Amino acid sequence: MNKMLIAAATATGLLCASQSALAEGDTYIGAQYTMFTVSTSGADDLEPDGMALVLGGKLSDNFMIEGRFGRSLSDDNIPGVALKVDEQIGFYVKGGMEFADMVFPYVALGYTKVDFETRGAIDQTESDLSYGVGADLHFGNLQVGIEWMMLQDKTDYELEGLSLTGAWRF
Repeated sequence: MNKMLIAAATATGLLCASQSALAEGDTYIGAQYTMFTVSTSGADDLEPDGMALVLGGKLSDNFMIEGRFGRSLSDDNIPGVALKVDEQIGFYVKGGMEFADMVFPYVALGYTKVDFETRGAIDQTESDLSYGVGADLHFGNLQVGIEWMMLQDKTDYELEGLSLTGAWRF
């Protein structure tokens, strides 16, 4: 819990410190719904879902930074296994190009830490390099987006996420 608070305070500090470099309308806060897929060899995929708070800002015309802090909405079960993404913390750089002052397709690169919770006493915390692709649409101060991201690619499993985001730019 303390590590999560430290990470949240650090991200907030970074966003506030860089506020002088950001123009009006270049900072955003929102919510993200994610459909996770946990794939392991020899077993069916598990598909829990979750919500995250999203904080971000525009560094330049082509780059944005973003922090995400999320929790699971539900778990998923296969015979003998129940899994949920208990907590998720991630920091990302999104690089792309804006078209028609409205569409921002991008590639994302960053770091994700996830706490998994399973039925029983087995909990596991993992972190890894993350990468993905997505697009944000801007309608005035409203921003909506869709994204696919490989959150963790480990030897014994993969964690992917398909996300929908809604945010307010200020």
